[in-house]
Amino acid sequence: MFLPVLFSIGIIIASIFVHGFGTTYLVVYLYRKQQKSVKKWGFSTALQVLSVTALILMLLHFIEIMIWASVYLMVPEIRQLANFEEALYFSMVTYATVGYGDIVLEPQWRIMSGFEAMSGILLFGWSTAMLFSSVQRILGQLLHRVVNNHNTSL
Repeated sequence: MFLPVLFSIGIIIASIFVHGFGTTYLVVYLYRKQQKSVKKWGFSTALQVLSVTALILMLLHFIEIMIWASVYLMVPEIRQLANFEEALYFSMVTYATVGYGDIVLEPQWRIMSGFEAMSGILLFGWSTAMLFSSVQRILGQLLHRVVNNHNTSL
């Protein structure tokens, strides 16, 4: 049981690094976007920022799922996953906590799937917070624009 836990902790650390790097990039991107176009914030800018944020967050999750799938394939004792497609499917279902149960790892290694589910819940929550923060920032910019336009027309 020690080895699966050790692998899981390593993958969780890697996933947190990937997510941290990606969301830091997004924060810097949003900050630069805000600084460059304070007066230009409108529907298209808001849509662009939200779309890029959502796409990058989805990409980060997919990278993290692929990391888990790759590790599952590297462990010779895990015989339930014959190829990368099966490992990716199992990892995606586990990460998203859907857990269909059509593929179950051997008893010694199944604790990894629990760790992957915990990691997925944490990182989906992080992404939700990031998306919510982006919406708040956009609403703040749009409100700032409306207030400034109202004050200049007085």
